[in-house]
Amino acid sequence: MKNSYAIFADITCDLPPALRDRFEVDGYMKSYMSTPEADEIEGSLDLSDTELDEFYSSLKANKNKYKTAAPSVDEIVLYFETFMRQEKDILALSLSSNLSATYNLMVLAKEAMCEKYPERKIIIVDSMKYSVALGLLTIKACQLRAEGNSIEQNAEMLEQIKKTIHQMGSIDDLFWVASKGRISHAKAFFGTVAGIKPMGDFDSNGMVTVLTKVSGYEKVYKTTVEYVKKTIKSANEQIIFVAHSARREQAEILAKKIEEKIKPKEVIINNIYPMSGINAGPGLLGAYYFGTEITDLKYEKEIISDIVSKL
Repeated sequence: MKNSYAIFADITCDLPPALRDRFEVDGYMKSYMSTPEADEIEGSLDLSDTELDEFYSSLKANKNKYKTAAPSVDEIVLYFETFMRQEKDILALSLSSNLSATYNLMVLAKEAMCEKYPERKIIIVDSMKYSVALGLLTIKACQLRAEGNSIEQNAEMLEQIKKTIHQMGSIDDLFWVASKGRISHAKAFFGTVAGIKPMGDFDSNGMVTVLTKVSGYEKVYKTTVEYVKKTIKSANEQIIFVAHSARREQAEILAKKIEEKIKPKEVIINNIYPMSGINAGPGLLGAYYFGTEITDLKYEKEIISDIVSKL
């Protein structure tokens, strides 16, 4: 049963080569970005730390000059067909349909493929997430496949599991997430105040909502660790991702604190790559993990309010 069907996500999953190899992710579907120097270039998840640092420096200096674009239906059809020709079914995970047309484009490509390869199966899961949260769900899909689950069983489980993915951490400047529609209730927190760190989690629609603000990274670390403690499930069986955009030093500190205080199976520090970084900006630092099912955020707000009141 293992690897009897292909699993991949779009490029916003932010999974580098080492993790794609380790968990046997079959690839990723590319998309495009425009930069100050070029109208359109192909995105990549194979960049070095130095290349990422250069990207974020340029992004910070050119706030309005980077844009992203999804692949065309024809390009998705060609990518799907590489697996169809290998006589493999496809389980594809997409960036949240609330944020991009990618999911709908995948559905159109699926329709074309089903006409040409009626004997094959294609299932597309709308992750309702983005960046490392999508990557975490993709890894989970690969683990479920390795356990012997059929493509249908896998997809059915992912539809429930995706509702339990949390993000907790901070961002320096809400300009990018607000202007790109990646955050809800952004107006109340728009702009940058020196030292103030907005902190948020996903809502039930996969959008990030700011739940609180704290001053300085020490409070970010403490708040994040305590929030994870109160919302995570089966911590000792989990891989927790600590993702960052140009905040490597802070990510290393947060990862160490999570290892010491929560003791998960593993903590992986992960970069946020350009296709996601354009929409998040430099300065994002967050922990991603499976926990309690996301509510209307009333429960989550009560948790974080209690944590912050004791800092």
